Amino acid sequence: MIDLGPNYRRERAIVGVDARTALGNPDLVVGLLPREGRGAGSGAAEALGGHADDGITVSVFADDLSDGVRFLRALSEAPEVRVLPLKRHAEADVVVVVATRVDDALLLQMEKVAAQAENSRQRMVLISDPMRESQLSRIVGCGVVSILPRAAIAPHLIVRAVVASGRGEAVMPKRVVRRLLEEAREFHQAARRVPPVLVEAGLTDRELDVLRMFADGHDTGYVAVQLRLSERTIKKIVQDLTRRLGLRNRTHAVSYALRAGVI
Repeated sequence: MIDLGPNYRRERAIVGVDARTALGNPDLVVGLLPREGRGAGSGAAEALGGHADDGITVSVFADDLSDGVRFLRALSEAPEVRVLPLKRHAEADVVVVVATRVDDALLLQMEKVAAQAENSRQRMVLISDPMRESQLSRIVGCGVVSILPRAAIAPHLIVRAVVASGRGEAVMPKRVVRRLLEEAREFHQAARRVPPVLVEAGLTDRELDVLRMFADGHDTGYVAVQLRLSERTIKKIVQDLTRRLGLRNRTHAVSYALRAGVI
């Protein structure tokens, strides 16, 4: 578990309401991220207040309404930041995700938001309670470049992280940076130990696409939808490559590709 800071609050229940209705403000921009077994509403329109058409553009997603509103107000008051309507989050320079807990459901939502990005420079800022070390690679894979503790976070720190992220910089606790560097070193060392015969054994682009998604924790149904193929075709791809390379199963195939440094 990676602790981002002291004095964390306990997880609160998801508020299944529309942000615009709850606050009586048709211009509030907060998207509520659903959790497993819970419902949530969503709000969209123009930003609170508003700024000139320059600065770093941002959209806010949250799994708790009051958190989303609190962070959104801090951003909407910053002259260097312009909050976009939620329906235009794909255009934003920075997407802020506020989470009471990082779990598979949240990560899936983040991956969906990242996949919808139309701005090639879009980055994410994650404001959350402690997370597991095993989740870091998937978090970074979503485009997260800055991670902040959710509890007792000051408004000016949120603005600073968004501005830094929008400018191509990163704001992360030292312990997170250290863990990411350790993972990079371990991966490099593992790749160097791969026998040349394995590196030379080729994988097609389609096989690599499939293995990358399996490595990210997705199931066959999700991979099939993303690649616009049937589940039967995905299973056939895995069967073909495991037979060709002498691998035991799907897990072995993913491990092989990771060790070879191709995914």
